[in-house]
Order: sequence, then structure tokens, then C-alpha cells
Amino acid sequence: MKVLLAILLSMILFNTQAQEPDQQQHQTDVFPQVSEMWLRAAPPTAKMLAAYVTLENQTGHDLTLVGAYAPDFGVAEIHKTIEIDGLLKMREQKALSLPDESRIKMQPGGLHIMLMMPQQKFREGEVARICLIYQDAAGTEHVQHLDFPVEKK
Repeated sequence: MKVLLAILLSMILFNTQAQEPDQQQHQTDVFPQVSEMWLRAAPPTAKMLAAYVTLENQTGHDLTLVGAYAPDFGVAEIHKTIEIDGLLKMREQKALSLPDESRIKMQPGGLHIMLMMPQQKFREGEVARICLIYQDAAGTEHVQHLDFPVEKK
């Protein structure tokens, strides 16, 4: 009986160890690669800040960027600057398609993460946590936690 118990226990441990790297790999495959990530430094009294990032989907799966969350801000939304009747306006983007092997580039004057009602002052050289929320084809949401450096550009 002890031998049978030892065999079962070793099979369970081996199975857990064999699955662990796959599960870890799966978690990293869920998120796009990020580059050119920064939050624009603003005066201490600013009520809105903008963050920028390039997202490159190399996951092998189509994704949709469905939102953002930032713990140090009252509101975080994905916005796009558009021209209407000669005036530049910002419009919230509820969902941005990010098919496999595609890229979204957020930059001044275009797509950006709009951060409103800051709960603290951000100085150049500090970082702000911004979480991007993606949805896969099955409708499952995945949250990517990113630390954006505050920069003057």
C-alpha cells in the first residue's frame, strides 16, 4: 500500500511540474509586447494626463483592447484625437482590434490613454501603474500591468 501511495504521489508531483512551465508560458503569450511606453509629465495642478505606448501582438491570437485602469487616477480611458469641423476633439475608444501580427501605436495627436483625476502628483523620473485590459476571441479578459515612466517630451 505504501508503494502504491508513493507512486501516486510521485506521479502527481511530476504532472504538476510538467504542466507548470506550459501554464507560465501561456500567461506570457496572452499579452502583446510593449515598447515606447511613457506618461507625459504635467504641472502639479493638471487634472488630465496622457500616456503613450506601442503594442505589438505576437501572441498567435487575435485580441481586442477593451479598456484601461490606473489605480492612481479616478478614470482611465483609451482616447483618439480626431478633427471635427476644423477642431481637434478626443473620443473614447471602447474597443480597439489587435489582430495577431498587428500593432497599435499610441502617440501625441492620435491614440492615447487618457488619465483623469490624478490622486497624486507625478514627477519626471517616477512611474505610474496603468493596467490594459484585453479580451480574447473566447471573450476572456486579460489584464496587463505596466509601469509607465513619467517623462517630458
